[in-house]
Amino acid sequence: MLDTMKLNLQNWKVNNGASLQITGGNTNYKTGEVYETCLFTDSAGHEAFGAKAIFNTDKFQLTIKPYKDNVFALIQFSVPKIIGEGSNYYPIKESQLSEALGSVENELHENGIDTNIQEAKLSRVDTFKNILTDEETVSYSRLFGLLQANRAKDKKTYGATGWLMQNKSTEYCIYDKLEELKNTGHSIDGLEKTLRFEHRCMKPQKVKGFFQNVTTVEELKTYGWSAIQERTVKAWKDNFFKYDFEEIDVLVESQIRTELEYFQAKYGRRFFSMYLKAVGAYSITSSGSVEAVKRALENMDIEDKRKKIYRAERELTQTLVEIQSLRNDSTSPQTLGELYSELKYKMEKV
Repeated sequence: MLDTMKLNLQNWKVNNGASLQITGGNTNYKTGEVYETCLFTDSAGHEAFGAKAIFNTDKFQLTIKPYKDNVFALIQFSVPKIIGEGSNYYPIKESQLSEALGSVENELHENGIDTNIQEAKLSRVDTFKNILTDEETVSYSRLFGLLQANRAKDKKTYGATGWLMQNKSTEYCIYDKLEELKNTGHSIDGLEKTLRFEHRCMKPQKVKGFFQNVTTVEELKTYGWSAIQERTVKAWKDNFFKYDFEEIDVLVESQIRTELEYFQAKYGRRFFSMYLKAVGAYSITSSGSVEAVKRALENMDIEDKRKKIYRAERELTQTLVEIQSLRNDSTSPQTLGELYSELKYKMEKV
């Protein structure tokens, strides 16, 4: 459901003595001339000049800054974090959206900035769905290496547990939510393995198109909670979960062909035997490690054992580097089709 929102406040007013920190204007080093903008006139008639004004709390970040001859007040916050005391793991309920927005508006008022947050225009809206997985996140890595969004093909991978597909206005992000919580100092006690699927509308026009002509906070609430949920799931179904079980084999075949073409270019006529050797090495270490293979050899009755084990370890390691550079690892006994079907079913399930 809803996570990060970035709002363009309308008809906002700053009271005298508001909790704002103003950054000075840009300075021309050669001439010493300072370029500043009138950011606002407060309730006492005092003009405030500078490059920008900010007010940041644990709940939100407010920035007042000029852009193209106008001054905008932009506020960004995570809706679940406001309700969940700093954690955005659990999705909020429909009734809690008004509570979160009211909390932001009240805190602004208490610190000298008045606005009606219902009138605010939507500059960014992130939605998400948590999927409780059967396998560890790394098991799905090869699957996410194959899949991509239709219009967000700029793909980045973060370690073995994070994937981001994006263009200038949209982001699809998949990551291990428990790992992210641990890295930010939150407890994960009692939480099940969780993959987080986030869809991010990064610009006002994208928000308007994605939510079918919605432009303000009030219009988003009128659009309806169920409609927001359905729109989020539809985005993932249309982009990532559009395949049937059998069609995943086509993607796997494409990956195999890419690997074979690499080995053909490198080894020529010997390419298939070298490919079988590499896949064999990959298979052996999928159930253990290079060190486990080394220990197994040490426990065998082999002539000239020390030298042969050294050569075997070196050959296995070199071969693994080659095949692993072409594919993401998977620690699951499930096929890619089975892993895909699991996630597709859970994404579609409300």
